[in-house]
Amino acid sequence: MECVALTGISRPVIRELLTNGIRTLEIRSPGNFLALLQTNPGDVIFLTEASGPDIVAGTGGMLTRVREIQVVTHKVVQAGADFYEERESQAARVQLVIVGHGRVRRVKSLKIGSPTVLEVDSVCYYDAG
Repeated sequence: MECVALTGISRPVIRELLTNGIRTLEIRSPGNFLALLQTNPGDVIFLTEASGPDIVAGTGGMLTRVREIQVVTHKVVQAGADFYEERESQAARVQLVIVGHGRVRRVKSLKIGSPTVLEVDSVCYYDAG
């Protein structure tokens, strides 16, 4: 299946998603932010702790379904006796539901300024114990 990837996701976040089955992430990195702008609720996306340039065939991760996406703006104000500075930044909040494990078959697109697009195979693990 072809899907957009969120890269560089920390191991504790992936572990919490596995444990609870659902997790909301706030994405600030430019590459992942752009990737989320290309997705809609219901889309399947691939999460991996590998950084974008390190993704190759065989890289493992989680297949998740987008439940909700929201773009939020954060405003930071700093003021002193002789200055006033205001900054804004945007982030995307995405609620993900686990679908299962996945493994990259092929990297389709890994360009700066566009989402990372992968061909991913679903992987089943069975517990024989």
